[in-house]
Amino acid sequence: MDPRLMMQAALDGELDAAGAIAFERQLADDAALAKEFQRLQALRRVLRENFAGEAAPAALRARIAARARPARAFGRRDAFSLAASLALGVVLGGGAMRLALGERPAPGLTDALVDGHRRALLAASQVDIASNDRHNVRPWFDAHIAVSPPAPDLAAQGFPLVGGRVDVIEGAPAPTLVYRLNEHTVSVTALPAASASTPGATPAGYHVLAWRGDGFSYWAVSDADQPRLEQFARAFKAATDNARPPPQ
Repeated sequence: MDPRLMMQAALDGELDAAGAIAFERQLADDAALAKEFQRLQALRRVLRENFAGEAAPAALRARIAARARPARAFGRRDAFSLAASLALGVVLGGGAMRLALGERPAPGLTDALVDGHRRALLAASQVDIASNDRHNVRPWFDAHIAVSPPAPDLAAQGFPLVGGRVDVIEGAPAPTLVYRLNEHTVSVTALPAASASTPGATPAGYHVLAWRGDGFSYWAVSDADQPRLEQFARAFKAATDNARPPPQ
């Protein structure tokens, strides 16, 4: 069986004992497959924790049941059960599609950024490219999404660069730099400058700071305390301001 199909079957708990053993051997032999499996497991945990299933509205179930009543192939109770199951499947399926496209009901930019940071914390790796060298990180962004924000070296200030990843913010890919802040990490997402605004309400346990520079709107997210995150933001802004060529 194709490893990707086996992975989906494993995630759904559909492998028998022999299949599970075979899949475990594939994970041991294929590091990329193992990393992807861990990422999908983490994503499923996030979905279960943050997105509860919604039942079909009573009015919708009633309309479907009314249309199903004339059926003669099976009883009225069977028809209603099937109709309700289909309605629930449509509702849940639609929710899954919205989620896959990065959509949520009335999403806020702050929520999207914090969600991206939280997903990264749950993943096997917080970065798509692991490097403390901006000369590796910036070309990687440029090659993958044609956007390459400054990635200042802040190790001397106590904020070493960990790497970078691509997040999907409001339906568009966005470069996110990841820095170490003591035992915490900071996700710095660079968005078009036009998207800059005041951060909205932040989920408990997280802090968000925003500033502009170099044609970008920078958004820093971390569960570090607010003063420490502000210190990081000042260091980041000072480094990028100092690197900017003087006006002619």
